[in-house]
Amino acid sequence: MSDQDNACGHTSTDECSKPGAHTQAKQRLASNPDAKPEALEKLADKGNTDVTVRVAENVQAPVSTLEKLAGHDAPEVRSAVTKNPNTPGEVLAALAQDAHPDVRFELAGNANTPVEILEALKDDENPYIVDRAEKTLRAVKSVLETADELLLKGCFEQAEDQYRILISGLEKLLGADHAEVASARHKLAAALAGQDKTDEAVTVEQRAALTRDAIESTN
Repeated sequence: MSDQDNACGHTSTDECSKPGAHTQAKQRLASNPDAKPEALEKLADKGNTDVTVRVAENVQAPVSTLEKLAGHDAPEVRSAVTKNPNTPGEVLAALAQDAHPDVRFELAGNANTPVEILEALKDDENPYIVDRAEKTLRAVKSVLETADELLLKGCFEQAEDQYRILISGLEKLLGADHAEVASARHKLAAALAGQDKTDEAVTVEQRAALTRDAIESTN
């Protein structure tokens, strides 16, 4: 092996000897949609901000890791946590009070942010955050209007997609057994029935009925 060869069997100018090669490998791992949660948890403790941001954005990141990264020193890491669909509502609520405006701005632009948090951000001291929260709220609320319009027009497949999006958002905000969720499921059942998906429509309608009965029994 020549003097210019290294232990990898490559010349010293090869990628394996570059200072940033190891970091790049960790970045790729942190962005891998199939990464193991335990691997992401370890990467989050390495101290490299670029890697940690990618961990915070990864849907495989465990809740415990997201909760920890919500308190990270770097605002870009905390901002990344606001984008992860698995971040718990209580963590998002805390980030709505974050001292750095960039974190609150990212939160205000996320359609997965619970409506009550977006409503709170409308009172933010930063006008850019207020404007973004209002725009996001309009977009979220338009999902129901769009779905209802599609259902009335007989565009059942598109209506189904919109109602599923709506139900997912409402469940995160209100819980699975809320009256508004039951109402959305009732409409989803109608969209399914319109496509002759009878068995699924019956199942969805039965779940909606169970929720309504449970609510009425407690009143």
